[in-house]
Amino acid sequence: MNGTKSLVESSLLTGLAVVLFLAARFIPVAGIVLSLLCPAPLVVLGLRHRPQRAALALCVATAIVGLLGGPISSVSFFLGFGILGVGLGILAARFDKAVDIMLYGIVLSLVSKLLLMSVLTWITGVNPFDPDVEELRATMTKVFSLYGGGDIDSLEGVKGQMEMTLKAIPLMFPAMITMASALDCLLSYVVSRRILLRIGGGSLPPVPSFGSWRFPKSLFWAFALSALLLVFESSIKDPLLSRVGLNLRLLVSMLFMIQGMAVGWDYMDFRGVGKGWRYALVTLAVLIPLLSQVAVIAGLLDIWIDLRKRYRR
Repeated sequence: MNGTKSLVESSLLTGLAVVLFLAARFIPVAGIVLSLLCPAPLVVLGLRHRPQRAALALCVATAIVGLLGGPISSVSFFLGFGILGVGLGILAARFDKAVDIMLYGIVLSLVSKLLLMSVLTWITGVNPFDPDVEELRATMTKVFSLYGGGDIDSLEGVKGQMEMTLKAIPLMFPAMITMASALDCLLSYVVSRRILLRIGGGSLPPVPSFGSWRFPKSLFWAFALSALLLVFESSIKDPLLSRVGLNLRLLVSMLFMIQGMAVGWDYMDFRGVGKGWRYALVTLAVLIPLLSQVAVIAGLLDIWIDLRKRYRR
């Protein structure tokens, strides 16, 4: 690739990263997906050219975001998404297996997001791990006062549920940020790989088929520890251990659910069910709590008795 073409392509990918990040701020629902795709242009840039070029593009994109969106947006882009984009490109050049790249990528994403939380806390003075509950309650009271003519009992019920949810979110924040780190790493990897397959000039190893996903048996003991911490929560009376138990339970349950869905995917593949039906059923398993619980139980059983091996006999 000649110098001019390389420079144009680098500029376009840098611009795309900026556009994805800024668009995510103004598009309510799709913006969440767009923000998770922000690292992908930097991954492609690092693999088609050099990691140093991706690092330079990250600095340029951070400066542009700062000019257009302000310093907080600039920090959010750099630590929240840019580091992951450059890091995935470097990891892909060092490791041959997708699992290795993904695992280190998730750790990198998690560390950069924790740094982002620390910096934002230092700048704004608002700690996301310890929000002001009274302030949240006052805000909700103002919002619900706008619906003063509605059914008072129903509104009070909804208000109570929202208060409980707002109180629970900070407790679950470590688990939520870990899940978000894993999700944006996976999406960035998959999207970057598809782009590279189309345009060439670099490659990422394929992710193992979903039906073969399996987590180690030691995961069960983490699940048992979380259950013990929650069972003895009232006698322990230690908020830190209680929070550890809650977050550990959420993370392990999520991994069991993924493994359970992988079992379902593999079974449907074994029975010749089309991919469209498989995607639909996996989506329903995520959205419907009852099916999510079934997936968690299936994943828990698969850890010990290898369901996939049994129905393939």
